[in-house]
Amino acid sequence: MLPLMQRLPGAIFQQANARPHTTRLSQDCLRTITTLPWPARSTDLSPIEHIWDHLGRRVGHPTSLNKLEARLQQIWNEMSQDIIQNLYASMPNCIASCIRARGG
Repeated sequence: MLPLMQRLPGAIFQQANARPHTTRLSQDCLRTITTLPWPARSTDLSPIEHIWDHLGRRVGHPTSLNKLEARLQQIWNEMSQDIIQNLYASMPNCIASCIRARGG
């Protein structure tokens, strides 16, 4: 991740404060990178988490890593742009709800 971020001057990294992201090693890597402050356990505010959920609900139970990869690729390729656009369009309402609930 670090070499990629160094090739993107001005980029801001968003991390969800999940346990793997808060380890000393992760924090050391992020020390030289601008990060977006983000509340812990706020996956509903991250559109990519909804995409992961979409993939997870459709993947089934592949019996090997190769089958898992192939199935995920198939789902991704078949995913309608409407799904992604609807998630993107829903973000202002999600954020407004979070603000009204004072983060709750």
